[in-house]
Amino acid sequence: MMLFSKIKICLLIGWVAWALAAKVSAQTNGIYADFTTSLGNFTCQLDYTNAARTVANFIGLATGELAWLDLETGSSRNSPFYDGLTFHRVIAGFMIQGGSPNGLGTDGPGYSFRDEFSSLLLFNNPWVLAMANSGPNSNGAQFFVTVAPYTSGNNTYSIFGKVVSGTNVVNAINKIATDSNDKPLTNAIIQKVNIRRVGAAALAFNVNGHGLPIVTNIPLHISTTSTQVSLGLDNRLNADNRLYSSTNLSGWTAQELGIETTTQFTNNVSRPIDAEQQYFRLAQIQYASSTFAPKNVMERGVKLNFANGLGTISIAFNSAGIGSYTYSLGGSGTVTNYAWSQDPYRGWLWPIYFSTLSPMTLRLDFASITNGSISGTAYSTTQLPVSGTFSFQP
Repeated sequence: MMLFSKIKICLLIGWVAWALAAKVSAQTNGIYADFTTSLGNFTCQLDYTNAARTVANFIGLATGELAWLDLETGSSRNSPFYDGLTFHRVIAGFMIQGGSPNGLGTDGPGYSFRDEFSSLLLFNNPWVLAMANSGPNSNGAQFFVTVAPYTSGNNTYSIFGKVVSGTNVVNAINKIATDSNDKPLTNAIIQKVNIRRVGAAALAFNVNGHGLPIVTNIPLHISTTSTQVSLGLDNRLNADNRLYSSTNLSGWTAQELGIETTTQFTNNVSRPIDAEQQYFRLAQIQYASSTFAPKNVMERGVKLNFANGLGTISIAFNSAGIGSYTYSLGGSGTVTNYAWSQDPYRGWLWPIYFSTLSPMTLRLDFASITNGSISGTAYSTTQLPVSGTFSFQP
């Protein structure tokens, strides 16, 4: 009887242990980001099913599996991106934000990638992990964690995970005193982000193959004359080329050569010889497909369709850096001056001056090569926010 009871007890304990192990296994399968910070540790589960591209980017940066661009030197790097950075922006009762090497929120990994939204990933609850951005399709490395619901962020910021432990630590970071720019007065440091995979599916998830930009340094072929240095490069369609120069291999100056959105690109760059020693480095960010915004708008047409009854401006840019326009609410004239700059997935008319209309600063977020959305400011007696859509003649 005693032996039978012991056997029953052992079998019962074994069954309970098996059941608990199965339950724990079912709960813990997934990919996790373990954040070690100066205020404690917290863990986020990454949703690689519904946000595969965004998760791949975060894992690649956290582990160094995907290269990123050191914006100060132009070097392609494969070291863990987040280790040693801070939570540079904190808004009490809302969120904590990190992922900026300069600590100002103005930089990233040297590239951008497209938004990724899912009806299954929403800000309806607190403890959401999402990408910070500065407009559509401007994701890079900066992320934020919410401490409250944020439903107005749905389909605006790419969600890719949630906090599953350490919410008290996230709350502690969120309560740090900040200045008027939401910058913490005491640094909250991300000491380490460790990626942990549990289960066969998590182990099989590959950070490559999700269309993320590829960052490399490519060779330059150098020839000189008495006054010029000619730099030959292997250029490519959809490549973002950035030339770095130095006279001492310590301080580097960057020049963006632009993103190649057409096949009419050059394989050569010339620079004057203006120092006894000159060093050059080329960084190339290869995009999987077109980012749409062209290098310039010369001899192209843009139609700006403003919301809130502000009418439409049709602009024809010429090859001389100016142009002409017509305004649907009356009047026409010339574009007297403008500055165009190109970013991945967007262009900037910052500013643009008209002969009879108020000057403006406009951001054009390209959804395709021919259209997108606009946002910016018109400057008259007051600053008037403007928004709407645009059509573009490529």
